[in-house]
Amino acid sequence: MLHDAYDLSFYEFDDEKDPKEYGVLLCDVLHGRPPMKPAYMGIGWYWYYHGVRYGAETLCLPTTHGWDSRFVKGYPYITAIRTTPEEAKEREPVFREKIKPFLENFDGVWDPFKAELLRMYKEAKESRGLKEWEDIKKLSNNDLLSFFLDFAFIINRKEGEIHFIMLMASFYIVGLLQEMWRTIFGEEPSVDPNFHKVMSGFENQDMKVGRMMWQLGRKAVELGLEETFNSTEDEALMDKLSSSDAGRTWNKLYHEFLLEHGWRSDRAHSYDAPVWLEKPSQALGRIRLLMSQEKFKFDVERERVIKDREQMEKDIIAKVPESQRAAFSLLVKAAQKSGYWSEDHGYYCDCYVGAIGRWILQEFGRRFSQAGVIDDPDDVYFLHPNEIRKSAIPMGRINLRPYVERRKKAWEENMTVEPAPFFGDISKAQDVVRSDPTLLVSTQVPVVRKELKADLYGASSAPGSFQGIARVIMSVDNISELKPGEILVAPGTSTSWMVVFGIIKGLVTDGGGALSHPVIMAREFGIPCVSGTVEATQKIKTGDKIWVDGNRGVVYIMDK
Repeated sequence: MLHDAYDLSFYEFDDEKDPKEYGVLLCDVLHGRPPMKPAYMGIGWYWYYHGVRYGAETLCLPTTHGWDSRFVKGYPYITAIRTTPEEAKEREPVFREKIKPFLENFDGVWDPFKAELLRMYKEAKESRGLKEWEDIKKLSNNDLLSFFLDFAFIINRKEGEIHFIMLMASFYIVGLLQEMWRTIFGEEPSVDPNFHKVMSGFENQDMKVGRMMWQLGRKAVELGLEETFNSTEDEALMDKLSSSDAGRTWNKLYHEFLLEHGWRSDRAHSYDAPVWLEKPSQALGRIRLLMSQEKFKFDVERERVIKDREQMEKDIIAKVPESQRAAFSLLVKAAQKSGYWSEDHGYYCDCYVGAIGRWILQEFGRRFSQAGVIDDPDDVYFLHPNEIRKSAIPMGRINLRPYVERRKKAWEENMTVEPAPFFGDISKAQDVVRSDPTLLVSTQVPVVRKELKADLYGASSAPGSFQGIARVIMSVDNISELKPGEILVAPGTSTSWMVVFGIIKGLVTDGGGALSHPVIMAREFGIPCVSGTVEATQKIKTGDKIWVDGNRGVVYIMDK
């Protein structure tokens, strides 16, 4: 039986054939919660779906042709398109040549790609005379449609291809290191604190933006604005600041920051969430959380983290058989860069391209609503590209409600559903994930060791141990509820959650693997973390006393 995916046939799930063909399909709760809306599925995810295969085939990965993806009740389920043994043998020598540049000079590959992406985004804006968020309203319907078509078919494609060439190379390198680690040391690297120490101590763009936000907070303190920040709600704060010279000075600095770095929303894999440049109040709560810190926590921890890493590298490499030492050392250096890239790309790929999509689609939603062909501007997120294209020039003459109504109804029903964690044979999950290490960015299979008698087991962890009070936060919109010293329990974290790492003492997430945001950021900030537990937000309640043991990748609920 085929399950409909908002009229997108390439995502339809065949509940009989697909599990038999692939063994198991795993729910991507990291990117797919809440369930995606049709517009993102048909544009953003569509090109990621292309990019992941493009990257695998460009690099000629030995064990996989990339991912396959299906949607069930609005949630993405992914799996590996595994190669045959014969294909793997043929592809192996080609892959070894293709991967060399990433092993030998990772930054030499990534830096030009970063520059290319930023040039593309800049050209897309400047060629149309766009700078401020409101400027898009000046475009004619024809120019807005041209921007949309460039976005949907050129910008997204290029971003998706660069994104996944880098992701495939990065995660495959880490996967190779993990396999070598298991063989040599007999430990599961994703929950081995020694592995995570070796991978720590690298600054990424997310850290740099976080430091800029901390600096903005400290500037507010320097200007005597701390009381204004602490006594005024986010929505009213900028207006309040505008009433004083010091406040106006700060607002100007903040606006300059947003023009450069505000191309991000709190949900990167969706077009229906406001972008920081569009809604400046979104980031003010983060700045408020950081401004009381005299030093940026990452900078405080970094010297210790680097020292621990360098010592662990020496200790670990000394234990590697001499015949394997050179290969192991090369993989370690490349894998360390891959870990830094895993967070770097959120800024240059996911956040920026998603913000541009929001910019364009929101304006179409406004115009379609004014023209009376949809009821609400946000209904545009239930349309597909061809429907937007069909209606953009004959504005007001094409009734779009029939497309919106049935998809919106289905999406609202999907919002009430707890997704199945997988379809197929879960015992095959480890084999599928290990055949394509890139799956670790989106899926997880907890490493269960019953002898530990834990309440929750993680798929990956960051070293350290802490006992304290849990705070369950289901959305980044609610991070202001966090109190310093608490343990954050969340479905997952992304770039929008970065500021919480300066105040929490522990982290537990439902989703996330060895190269996921919660693990990477936690280990850089020296915070114990257990990720990929699948059901932490269901089992743990706010106020529970819990023990996060990142050294063993488990969580104990001590006071239920």
